[in-house]
Amino acid sequence: MVREEGQTVKENMRIFPFYFIKKLYKLKYLTHKYLFKTTKPIKSVYDVYLTPNFYDTTFMYYFKGTYGFFLRDFIKNISSATTFIDIGANQGLFSILAGKNEHIKKIIAFEPTKKTANLLRANLACNKIENCLVVEKGISDKKGFLNLNVADGHSGKNTFRTNELDKNIVSEKVEIINHKDIELLVQGNTNYVIKIDVEGHEEVVIHELTKCSFIQNVSYIFCEIDSNWVDVERLKKKLTSVGFTAFKKIGKGSVHYDMLISRN
Repeated sequence: MVREEGQTVKENMRIFPFYFIKKLYKLKYLTHKYLFKTTKPIKSVYDVYLTPNFYDTTFMYYFKGTYGFFLRDFIKNISSATTFIDIGANQGLFSILAGKNEHIKKIIAFEPTKKTANLLRANLACNKIENCLVVEKGISDKKGFLNLNVADGHSGKNTFRTNELDKNIVSEKVEIINHKDIELLVQGNTNYVIKIDVEGHEEVVIHELTKCSFIQNVSYIFCEIDSNWVDVERLKKKLTSVGFTAFKKIGKGSVHYDMLISRN
């Protein structure tokens, strides 16, 4: 997910006072981390409870409100019966937000990293989200196991890519599934909204999704894009072949940004 701090307050928050709310939550974050050393769930700027994980940058972003306001509002405004599929759910911010919308009847959250998946389950529980299936597996073009490069201190950078190894990354063997297993997990004739944030593996995931029969019922895909990792034109061509026609760029980055993909 792309950080939104580079945008103006008006673009990010839509209302000026929220700029100061973000500053307040930054102070609150530091107070909980260093003064209170909080261990119980605490409420973030997104109005969801999170299990403290202070030494993880993604948790800090979740708590203070660094990114994701476009997607937050999009999820909040879904008004028809929908299944929300969260691929790369991390600690569950968007799955929780989906669970707070009464029109979202089911959530399927994919998170292959054991530690992060456990935090995801804890966060779902403390927000009393009961309609979410957590799948502790990754998605790829084959079944089996694959080494996931886990970034110490920044779970949002965990990746299957192998060309950015450094001293802060360790390898974790995780189970992976392909489109055949996804079909077994995703049942029912309903509207689907999919969010994908898998650090450079987006093109592979989307290729597998296009093989699934339910793809025709997917109205929106919200996907992180980094043109260093993804062939954007090839991705668009693949999605166009299954009926998607609109590709809306979210964020100001020319290389790294989010994209809302739809059929109109």
